[in-house]
Amino acid sequence: MDAALRLLLLFGMLAGVAIVVFMAVVFSTWLPSREQAQVQKRAYAIRGWWFGGLLLIVFAAFASSIPFFPYVSATAALAPALRVPVIAEQYTFLMPSHLPANQPLIFEVTSRDVNHGLGIYDPEGRLVGQVQAMPDYTNYLRLVFHKPGRYTARCLEYCGPEHALMEKAFTVGDEK
Repeated sequence: MDAALRLLLLFGMLAGVAIVVFMAVVFSTWLPSREQAQVQKRAYAIRGWWFGGLLLIVFAAFASSIPFFPYVSATAALAPALRVPVIAEQYTFLMPSHLPANQPLIFEVTSRDVNHGLGIYDPEGRLVGQVQAMPDYTNYLRLVFHKPGRYTARCLEYCGPEHALMEKAFTVGDEK
C-alpha cells in the first residue's frame, strides 16, 4: 500500500471519528436539561479520566523511547579516551595535526581571546561535532573518528574580520 493511500485511509478514519463526535453532540442536545451541579460532577469525572489516560499515554511513549535517546551511555563515558587539547585564538586553532582512528577522543576546547565555535568536518564536508570555545573556560567534545582521512576544524562563531579563514586541517588514521 503506497503512502498516498495510507494517508487517505488515515484521513478517512479521522474524519469518521469527527463525524461520530459531532453527531453525539447533536443528539445530546435533544436530551432533557439537567441541573448544573449534576452536569458539573460528570464533567469533572470525564476530565479526570481524560487527564489520567493522556498522562498514561505520555508516560508510555516516554518510557518506550528511552532506549533510543542519543546520549552516550554511562559505560561509554567512562571508557578510556585520549585527551586532545584545542586552543582557539584569532585566527587559528592550536591542536595536533594527526589523531588516531577508532579511538575515543575528548577534545578539551578553550580560547585565548574571544568566543569561537569549534566545528569538526569529516572528509566529505559533513559536520561531525561542534562545541563552543570560550576564554577562561574548557568545554569537552567526545568523538570517535571511524573513517581515516583529512578532517577540518572551522570556527562557527564570528570572531573578527578574518573569521571565514579560521580553519585547521588534521589527519585521522594509522599513518603519520
